[in-house]
Amino acid sequence: MSRCKTVSFFYALIPLRTWRAFLIRRHIEGCAHCQAGLASRAETRPLFVQERTLDIGRTLWADVEPGLAEVVMSAARRTHRRAPLVSHRRQWAVAAALLLLFVTGYWIFKGFQPEAVSAAAAAPERFELAYVRVDGRPAEVMIYQPQGSDMIIIWAGKN
Repeated sequence: MSRCKTVSFFYALIPLRTWRAFLIRRHIEGCAHCQAGLASRAETRPLFVQERTLDIGRTLWADVEPGLAEVVMSAARRTHRRAPLVSHRRQWAVAAALLLLFVTGYWIFKGFQPEAVSAAAAAPERFELAYVRVDGRPAEVMIYQPQGSDMIIIWAGKN
């Protein structure tokens, strides 16, 4: 269900035909929950007028056709002139959506710092002994440092 809400949010957020077609193909066509909210063919059939159901005489069509062609041509000219404006609106919408995405991502991850530590900081300071002698002879040495403590215990024994 939350995936359906996410898809609906992004469908409304980005008004690009290709993006919406992608969301419809990838999610809405296969999701039973989303399809339950759509109208069925039987419900939408009365909304469409089909030519075979109407008795329109040929004389009426001959009178309407030239005016309709003129309206279609003038609408095409107006649409052709407005195309750059619509394109600019889409570009602005996409730019705003990307900006919102980047700002949200920054806000979410601004406090996140990976635990990558430099090699010098990762290696603890080491305590080294060059040699130990007991009674003038080399000794067997045990070095112990309790975890979380700065104390170092050195045990030297005779061989």
